[in-house]
Amino acid sequence: MIKLKNVSKIYSNGARALFNINLEIAKGEFVFLVGPSGAGKSTLIKLLYREETATRGQVFLDNINLVRMKDHQIPVVRRNIGVVFQDFKLLPNKTVFENVAFALQVIAKDKKEIKENTMSTLELVGLSSKANSFPLELSGGEQQRVCVARALVNHPSLLVADEPTGNLDMDTAWGIMELLSKVNKYGTTVVMATHALYIVEQMNKRVVRVEGGKITEDSAEEAYTSVF
Repeated sequence: MIKLKNVSKIYSNGARALFNINLEIAKGEFVFLVGPSGAGKSTLIKLLYREETATRGQVFLDNINLVRMKDHQIPVVRRNIGVVFQDFKLLPNKTVFENVAFALQVIAKDKKEIKENTMSTLELVGLSSKANSFPLELSGGEQQRVCVARALVNHPSLLVADEPTGNLDMDTAWGIMELLSKVNKYGTTVVMATHALYIVEQMNKRVVRVEGGKITEDSAEEAYTSVF
């Protein structure tokens, strides 16, 4: 599903974020990206939904080359990608329902489909009773659940999350992880960047370590090596 071939990223100010990255992620996998701050995890995540473009190399999503994609093609590809941020990025003057429904409105879904999909997704994340609440009336964990709902409402094949538990206490963070695990079991590929090693150690998922812009460890490769 995802394939990065010899990918490097150098920003316009000369900062080198990624160096010759090679990575493949199969459909339906759950992959953690770990490593210190500034290692390149967020840059790698942004390449997957074309927020950033690789300086060298190729990035494929479902056999679509994101590097060579024209700007007008990006919104179409993003319809199959859900994104969850650490700082929520909710619209404060819109209700929970409106924040989630907005993801469908921008792609011109009809009103009936918007209502049905939004309410069913809010039920999935346990927030159907909060549909008419505003973000500031919610706890941090509830706001993050709204973000997950917004990312899922269009039934994406890929969900990318950049430190989604970073601002949450441990119990609330585990609630978000249970939700992401449920989504993954339904078939959605999940790629999550995190510093929360206590979560990574207990989730038993594939772990890719990024340090200094390079992949230094990949538990999938280690598992393969141990068999032979």
